[in-house]
Amino acid sequence: MDAHHDRHAVVAGVDGSTVSLNAVRWAAYLATAIHEPLVIACAPKFPHGDGEPEHAPQRGRVVRWHEIAARTAEHAVALVHSCAPELPVTTEVTPEAAAPALVARSTDARILVVGARTAWDGRLVGPTTMEVARHARCPVAVWRGTAGRRIPRRKPVTVGVDGTPLSTAALVLGFELAEALSVPLTAVHCRPGSRIAAIGPAADHTAADNAVLTSALTPHRLAHPDVDVTEVSVPGVPATVLAEAGRDSQLLVVGTRPRNSATAALFGSTSRDLLHHSPCPVVLCG
Repeated sequence: MDAHHDRHAVVAGVDGSTVSLNAVRWAAYLATAIHEPLVIACAPKFPHGDGEPEHAPQRGRVVRWHEIAARTAEHAVALVHSCAPELPVTTEVTPEAAAPALVARSTDARILVVGARTAWDGRLVGPTTMEVARHARCPVAVWRGTAGRRIPRRKPVTVGVDGTPLSTAALVLGFELAEALSVPLTAVHCRPGSRIAAIGPAADHTAADNAVLTSALTPHRLAHPDVDVTEVSVPGVPATVLAEAGRDSQLLVVGTRPRNSATAALFGSTSRDLLHHSPCPVVLCG
């Protein structure tokens, strides 16, 4: 890839698939809103095997990887210009495998956008997306949605809140995005429900749940006074509750876990489940 990176750009990984092209269109919308340039990072998709061959056959002749990648990048740029004509766009092409190339690029990106490459039942994400989500050094936005459907520009940004430093990172980005997109923010706090019926008067967790939300939200409300905030505190499995909230959101923002070698394997179950099942894009912070 080009060594002269646009720092703080939105970087979108593109391989020519329909999912990745929908992701780059959404990335252009996001980059426009936060006033950052868009970088289209292209690793070509080959029809045979998981590796990156030196060349691939096409209609009886040999087409080298850089030709495929160049055409893929040109197509992605044309798509971006059709929906965001004023957005500064550059391309970076690599012969490397997509996941390590995107992880390396994430060190100086503001947000990294990838598509949830579908498999099996059309909902589960592919190994490249999962590897990028685990190891990237910046927030990762995984596009999920219906191909060709218009971006729901008026729906809120929804943030998962659990009172930990990881959800603090999600709140910081969630408020920034809600303000940039001029939409409300919904803060969702989930308390795991008990499977055992209580004996005697049921404990009322409402006050404690509200305290978690109030404490977590206060500094961000002060920093972003123009963002309209809705607080939701409900019992349930966080991934299930947030996926349901995603039906009326334009994106979900959640914390994951510290990204270092010792904890890389401990990818949060809530984040993992949302990558598989969310009805809208998911932004992972950590």
